[in-house]
Amino acid sequence: MDPWTVYQYWSPGKLIFGPNSLNKLTDGIGSKDIPLIITDKGVSGAGILKKVTDVLDGAGIKYHIFEGITPTPTIEAVEEATSAYRDHSCTMVVGVGGGSSIDGAKAVSLRVTQEGSLREYSVGKPVKASIPPIYAIPTTAGTGSEVSALAVISDNYNQIKIVLREMQLIPKVAILDPVLLRSIPPRIAAETGADALAHGIEAYVSLNSNAVTDALAISAIKLIAHHLRKMVANPGDVKTAGQMLIASCIAGLSFSNAGLGLVHSLAPPVGAYLNVSHGLSCALYLPVVMDFNIPARPEKFVLIADAMGENIRELSFIPAAKQAVSAVRDLFTDIGLPKTFSEIGIEFRLNSKMVDYALASPPTKVNPRIADRNQIERLFEAPH
Repeated sequence: MDPWTVYQYWSPGKLIFGPNSLNKLTDGIGSKDIPLIITDKGVSGAGILKKVTDVLDGAGIKYHIFEGITPTPTIEAVEEATSAYRDHSCTMVVGVGGGSSIDGAKAVSLRVTQEGSLREYSVGKPVKASIPPIYAIPTTAGTGSEVSALAVISDNYNQIKIVLREMQLIPKVAILDPVLLRSIPPRIAAETGADALAHGIEAYVSLNSNAVTDALAISAIKLIAHHLRKMVANPGDVKTAGQMLIASCIAGLSFSNAGLGLVHSLAPPVGAYLNVSHGLSCALYLPVVMDFNIPARPEKFVLIADAMGENIRELSFIPAAKQAVSAVRDLFTDIGLPKTFSEIGIEFRLNSKMVDYALASPPTKVNPRIADRNQIERLFEAPH
């Protein structure tokens, strides 16, 4: 961090965390408010949505439900939810689920008060009016969307994922209730945990990192290294789930200010073109990108290795830094995540548009090591 550079740190809205903190949902919702609950059928089928609506019913608050969110919400789904918001005279949005539901809620909140398309806002169209309040209730421990100013939306027509960036997208209230994670499948716990780890590591080594984001990122890395294996082994453990929710949240606080890196430039086009989940894409590329970045930030990778519990006392500088990569690979092996595309039955073929996307992606600009087109291509092809 340059001691002569001035940094800014944006804080989120209110964070409410702990077992059964969902009961605090209505504390800031007025009697005349009508929330649009944005979620997916998996959350509904797991009984989580009913827990949310029971709290609202108990407070006599009217609401409407939109269950049409799929992994990475589409522009079409956002438009459909926007129509539902208007048709039912809603006044706020509540995202319940993983990052997709929360990102969908953010996009709807933006869309209902702004003219123009989501595509326009993803390339810099200014937001000219205030947007309705956003409440976020994550049911996975990974995306950090409950505290971020970003929303990722699928543009299926152009086969890309667009990113909305706007400080108003930071949720007004985020409720981190580990009880809601009891039914999470182990594979989802593993993939979302890998995403959270990528957030922490990429924010920590980002060119835009600073003292505040570093403290948050390294704390998240320690928590994930200590708790992710236990989370995958027993998602119903409320104490462990709570620690992973906090880890995911503070990693989100870090990357929202420091930015991300090449993992998050490579993962979106892989998801769009090969239909690989975001968390799994991050797991495939995180060790590869870490190894690539070591020459630019060796001192920070040494500290990452230490945070992940590696014994580096007898190692020289670069071998100690490389232990960070080994620690991540070992963690992902232990939680059952594949190392290559072939392990998940995908024959990887690089599309030039994927490289174009990665080169133009904002995370590439704050990645600690500069990457040219040939290097991006090699990184894409590494998990074979």
